[in-house]
Amino acid sequence: MYDPHLHLFVDDAEVDASWNVTPTIGRPERRTHDPIMTADQPWEGRGVGMDLSILKDEATGGFRMWYRSFDYDSPTGDQVLLNYAESDDGINWTKPNLGQIEFGGNSNNNIFHRPSLIPGCRAMESHGLIVDDVGGPQRRYKIPVYHSFHGDQGNGLYALFSPDGISWTQHPEPIYAQAGDRHSAIKDPVSGAYWLFLRPPRYHARMGNGAPPLPYKRVVARATSQDFANWSDYTIVLRNDAFDTRGTEFYNIAPIVYGNRYLAFVNLYDTEVERMWVTLASSLDGLHWQRPFRRERFVDLGAEGGWDDSWVNMSDSPPVREGDRMRFWFHGREEAHAVNYRTGGIGTFVLGLDRFAGLSAGRESGWIVTDRVEAGGSRLFLNANVRNGWAKVEVRTSNGTPIPGLTLDECDEIRGDSVEHPVTWNGSPNLGAVAGERARVHIEFSYGQVFAYRFGNEARDLS
Repeated sequence: MYDPHLHLFVDDAEVDASWNVTPTIGRPERRTHDPIMTADQPWEGRGVGMDLSILKDEATGGFRMWYRSFDYDSPTGDQVLLNYAESDDGINWTKPNLGQIEFGGNSNNNIFHRPSLIPGCRAMESHGLIVDDVGGPQRRYKIPVYHSFHGDQGNGLYALFSPDGISWTQHPEPIYAQAGDRHSAIKDPVSGAYWLFLRPPRYHARMGNGAPPLPYKRVVARATSQDFANWSDYTIVLRNDAFDTRGTEFYNIAPIVYGNRYLAFVNLYDTEVERMWVTLASSLDGLHWQRPFRRERFVDLGAEGGWDDSWVNMSDSPPVREGDRMRFWFHGREEAHAVNYRTGGIGTFVLGLDRFAGLSAGRESGWIVTDRVEAGGSRLFLNANVRNGWAKVEVRTSNGTPIPGLTLDECDEIRGDSVEHPVTWNGSPNLGAVAGERARVHIEFSYGQVFAYRFGNEARDLS
């Protein structure tokens, strides 16, 4: 979903100035009240989806899921397993018999990774799947996996590789020794490098005078690699600050590349109440992140007493487009973090295309003036809900000079609700000589929300 000419109003990184507007986080349009997948196989215990990745197979049109199950009643080393599922629509899932790994006396299951088969391994966590051609056919599918061992020797992140997403082999050495047990990975389309977002090795701040150490606080760091096996030193990219409420920690993030930037679904853990929900962060470079909605929930907890009322976290994969909507998946559970008896299932929700966040205006017209951006196409499209109001757009040179033919007075009024309003001036959509040049976009609107704008040569197919 990388598009250098799609600009989201998720932060003010590309906004030069604005008046009479209010930042507004996106709201799911439809969300499942019941899980679409639960633990219904003996080896899955009581919970599925604590970590999961879902990809749409462009060749078949179907969906593929790699997910973690959890069972505290199993022996150490078998409490967490990695499993595989398939679906035609992303909602109704089947668990095929892979016949690869014995469990409970036979191999009739959908397990593709069992930690107890690794000598000394006692626990495992996974998050994030990448598919590309780096490393040859046998390494087309890549997953970073945390393994911990008895005695803590060898703890850290390892890599699993597969030619087909079904049969997996483990890289013999850790790819990041002593890293923590929560992580995610993406491939950067700009640099071609892999980015690993990890929990760095623990440290404890000591107070002196024999006092016990201060509690460990979870943060998110980033490391990079060209081959998924050898990684750079880490840099902390998300940590608590003075504006966060007491007890706030970053449990982990689910990063995606979207438009001309990076988004992170931050699984925000409140240690005071033992609950976790999802907030939104954004970045233009993957190192410096903005959190304008730090106190607002992109994915909230479910209804009190429901299956997802204590804990929700996002799947570690980009959404899948369904016409003018995006489909997401998430894990939910009803137990607090420290409770051993854990259940859990997988849910899904739909959000308007590109509508992660935006800027809202009411009776008094709102104004947005962007920073200088490349007009990467011959046309301009506006993602806005102005069914109760209107919007107009003006394009100016990089130094702010109005361009004849592309002014507010000449702009045809935009009304209605669309993720792809074509912007026209006196009936013409042509940007003329400004196409390919750096320019500024001025937007005036009322009674509505503006979510994004996109330069391109033609409208997207939203069927």
